[in-house]
Amino acid sequence: MTENQKKIVIVSHRIKGFNKKDASCKRLQNNHAKKVTNFEVDCRTTKDSEIVIHHDARLGNEFTVQNLIADSTLKELKQIHYKNSSETILTIDELFQLIEPHRGVQLYLDIKESGKEEKIIAKAANLNLLDNITIVSWLPEVLFKINALLPTMHLCFSFYPVCSSAVARLNYFNSKVKSLFQLDKKARNSLLYDSYNNENGAIGKYGFDFEHFVSLPFKGRLLEVLQSVLGIVCVNYKLSTIDFIQQLKKQNLQVCMYSINNEKDLRKYKAKFLPDIVLTDNPSLVINE
Repeated sequence: MTENQKKIVIVSHRIKGFNKKDASCKRLQNNHAKKVTNFEVDCRTTKDSEIVIHHDARLGNEFTVQNLIADSTLKELKQIHYKNSSETILTIDELFQLIEPHRGVQLYLDIKESGKEEKIIAKAANLNLLDNITIVSWLPEVLFKINALLPTMHLCFSFYPVCSSAVARLNYFNSKVKSLFQLDKKARNSLLYDSYNNENGAIGKYGFDFEHFVSLPFKGRLLEVLQSVLGIVCVNYKLSTIDFIQQLKKQNLQVCMYSINNEKDLRKYKAKFLPDIVLTDNPSLVINE
């Protein structure tokens, strides 16, 4: 099979399109009902060190109250409902229990904060789900800790690519792209250019989100860890260039691109970049995979 004929894995990004409530129980159930086997969700840590499933630092507008997750206990969060629903935010235990009967699935679990890696691995191991999970993170220290705990665990590093192409750099300032990464007004975005081998510099502080800008070539401990598990790197397709993607592949890294949301762009960028994995917000692309 040639590279052009290789089957690409299509992953449902945040299980979008299966329900209006972000990463809710109902959204996940709808995802299972459509027999979608590859999906991604995010997890964060509460004030009392519990792990919940949510993308942003603060509860979104789909909830009755928009609490900051890191400033709330699990009990407080469970008292907040999705609007017009009795549903509440999912815990990681509830997520794993919903997944456990579906042995053919692959969960891409994006860990937004460092510090609970051992707890996550233990909970997944308890339900024999380790082979069904790929750990994703913008934070290298998360991947380092997971790798130390379980050297065979599938890993994926997300980052903003800094390419040589002026067009790719300018795309970052496109308002549509920027809007995808709007942070909570009480959070802060720290741009750590090429600092992905500096663990201390990457560790998030209370209420902060950290995202990395990286130019190539990859080097150091992060590269070694990713290569040891046939790891994945996840980049925005609008910020990438052919040369950038080819360099990643030469380092034996799998390439995941996000978020491609229509059939036309999927065909275009599949032919242009030959990614291994594509994240999408469009349920029809994963249902018809």
